[in-house]
Amino acid sequence: MSPLRSKLAEILRAFDEAAFVALGNRGLLRRAHKDLEQSPAAISEESSAELVVAVAGFRIRFDARGPAHARCDCPASGVCQHILAASLALPPLLSQGGTASVDAGSRDDAADRERLRAELLDIGVAELIKHAGKAGYRWAWQFIHDLEGEDAIQLGGTRSLSIAFSHPPVSFRYAGGGLASLVAESDRPRIEKYRVAAILAFRRAHGCDIAPPPEAAPTTASLDLGKDHAAVGGTSTSTEAIRASVRDATRRLLAECLQLGLSHLSPGMQERFSTLAVAAQAAEYPRLALLLRRLSDHVEQLLDRAGSADEHRLLDECTIAYGLIEALERSSRAGLAPAALVGRARSRYEDQRSLELLGLGTRPWRSPSGFVGLTMLFWSPKTAEFLSSTDARPENQRGFDPVARYRSAGPWSGLGAPAMTTGRLLQLLAPQVSAAGRISGAEATSATLGAQLNAAQFRASLRIDSDWSAIAARRGVARRSLLSEPTPMDDWCALLPARSGAAQFDSTRQTLTWPVFDAAERCITLEVPYSDLSESAIRRIEALDTPRLPTGTLVIARLFGSPTGLCAEPLSLVRPASDEDGNPVDSLYFDPLPRQGIASRFLASLRRRGAEPGIDASAFESSHRLPTALRELRTALERRAEQGCARDAVASLPQQTDALVAQAERAGFPAFSRIRARDGATGSPEYLLRLHYLCMQHERLITEADDLDALN
Repeated sequence: MSPLRSKLAEILRAFDEAAFVALGNRGLLRRAHKDLEQSPAAISEESSAELVVAVAGFRIRFDARGPAHARCDCPASGVCQHILAASLALPPLLSQGGTASVDAGSRDDAADRERLRAELLDIGVAELIKHAGKAGYRWAWQFIHDLEGEDAIQLGGTRSLSIAFSHPPVSFRYAGGGLASLVAESDRPRIEKYRVAAILAFRRAHGCDIAPPPEAAPTTASLDLGKDHAAVGGTSTSTEAIRASVRDATRRLLAECLQLGLSHLSPGMQERFSTLAVAAQAAEYPRLALLLRRLSDHVEQLLDRAGSADEHRLLDECTIAYGLIEALERSSRAGLAPAALVGRARSRYEDQRSLELLGLGTRPWRSPSGFVGLTMLFWSPKTAEFLSSTDARPENQRGFDPVARYRSAGPWSGLGAPAMTTGRLLQLLAPQVSAAGRISGAEATSATLGAQLNAAQFRASLRIDSDWSAIAARRGVARRSLLSEPTPMDDWCALLPARSGAAQFDSTRQTLTWPVFDAAERCITLEVPYSDLSESAIRRIEALDTPRLPTGTLVIARLFGSPTGLCAEPLSLVRPASDEDGNPVDSLYFDPLPRQGIASRFLASLRRRGAEPGIDASAFESSHRLPTALRELRTALERRAEQGCARDAVASLPQQTDALVAQAERAGFPAFSRIRARDGATGSPEYLLRLHYLCMQHERLITEADDLDALN
């Protein structure tokens, strides 16, 4: 057998049905089988570099790279049914030299997989850079370092190897033929950099080193941040040098704010935060830029003596910004730029071929920043995750009403209204989905409504949570660090209560509370704060046929923390499997309003008085579940931050804090001693910020632990 035949036989031996589907698609594969039934394939030409197969009146040319690079003389572009047919028929033709059926002969799958693994692991950095370029390799290297979670990448395959990413959903199949023969199962721009990322992920999964990218060439851009924030490096400075100057300037500004005192800030400080936010955006630090804009807005509110302004919350935000600066500094020294710390300049939506969704309900909302919107919640059975689509506008924009939007056409062509998605299957073609689980309302996306499911079908598709302690543990892991990237879609769940208590309306807090219990009698309180947009949900819950949920009812809800423990805001109810009639999903926010009850009568009287919804009393409850030693230390730090750490007061700060730090160490918190040992000047503003960050981090961990203990 010639070297070309041997190489092609080796590659084709690893091709299974999944690899052929990835190479073309399932419809092309079916047509290829029909072509072979009607017109057997045959080798028509052969040389040392190329082999030509004739099938169905067309000629398909193969080289040593295999089917991924075969060329057909038919009018179709890319991989066609004739390439698939020739690839299916070629293995026996290579060994027999004549016409044959589609029997591929015997195979040693384990040996083939081992050979393919060795081929992928042998691909060097130079070849990867040549394939995707230096920028593509740098992107792939950072992409791999940003992957988090056990399901971020999946490796598999029977004869061929599969490499799949969760976000964005990109899958590859490899049956041999080199890097360019790594076949993507979906079309995507700049697929070369994703191929390189797949190889790097494969290497890391097998314990191999991943070479860092070559250093980028310096840019000629300079960044003028004003008197205090001038960029280093003169007129020719690299991106990292600009970032370093932004980090240093932010650190200095935070220290100056605490030195002056958060109660004594000036308009100049607000302007400097605003200037630094622009600089951080230019330095490609979008998360830091967002934090600095928030700090600028908060300082402006303090100067305007707005009721929402608070020096303690400002200190918390300054502390988070300082912690982010320190984390970025450490990552920079390690040559990394994690996306979770750097952030993203804007939500990036990835194109997908199709997406099957279950409609779980829709909710109108109003944000404190003055926006109103409508959010549809979905469940993706394929990826086992919650997804959402939101249409939002400024509240003062005329012509947009989130309640009316529920029954208006869109957001995708083919969908009559968001109301039609509840309880139904929905097929989206060409959807765009962000890593945060948001589906774009792009015009290119089209929707097709499927059948309305019954409750049993819903239960079979959803991930159901019936153990409240498991929910608290999962949520605690995701939110353990103060710098954890927000993942709002992870807060949604499908609760299966063992029983529920009676819903009650708290007229003081103007919130409906509804306890639900799991089999171990652990309690999660469902809460719906009153607003004109939530009145329907409150009255719908109030008017349930019985004060308790029927056994087997699912509650689709969003989890959130509160001073009293873990709570959830309900969106919809999924009736038990015994109820097969009609739509199983009860959309709490949009079902017709029932008869008037206790809560409804109170709300009606509230509207007659023209009163606005009151402020939630829980906002005034202490959220500090810290031991006394930590609570006293944090109180002292907040007082010092308000008053300032001017030079005449610095001398007294160590004496005041050292005793409290020692008290915290005796209470079992040794991390404070390490900070004291690191900082020589224990009266400095940066020392105060580090201590306060530790207090906040301890509070986060203790709060999550308390939530878990309360459910155990």
